[in-house]
Amino acid sequence: MSISFGEIQTGHSFPPVVQSYAQQAIDHYALASLDMNPVHTNEEWAARAKVFGIPETVGHGMMTMSTLASVVTRAWGVIGKGGGSIRFIDAKFTKPVKVGETVTATGKVKQKRYYGPGKNWVQVAVEARDSTGNLIGLAEVGYNLPD
Repeated sequence: MSISFGEIQTGHSFPPVVQSYAQQAIDHYALASLDMNPVHTNEEWAARAKVFGIPETVGHGMMTMSTLASVVTRAWGVIGKGGGSIRFIDAKFTKPVKVGETVTATGKVKQKRYYGPGKNWVQVAVEARDSTGNLIGLAEVGYNLPD
């Protein structure tokens, strides 16, 4: 979607992103990220180790960050039409995501940052919740928008 800085309004809501944290999805992420830590990939090890106090594997923190960032990038693109782009992502993980969870991430434009032609950007507040409604992560995403 092509959108300009002048068109976007504070409070703009993004379509939610729903991500499965099934073991297969976690395993695919482990391969893509080269993070084969057994807390993510080895179900027997995780059952014995009980990392985070649970006998299950958990999703990667960076997988959660990817889900958070996807709220903006799926709507506007990593590099958007007309020159938009990610400026920064500042994320915080608040709870591990257990294997088998479904995570829903939502976001809204929190603030418009006026710095002049070609330098304007928006600050997007994003949060992700598990299937029980618990907050598992939040982020601020800065996105450069074309004038």
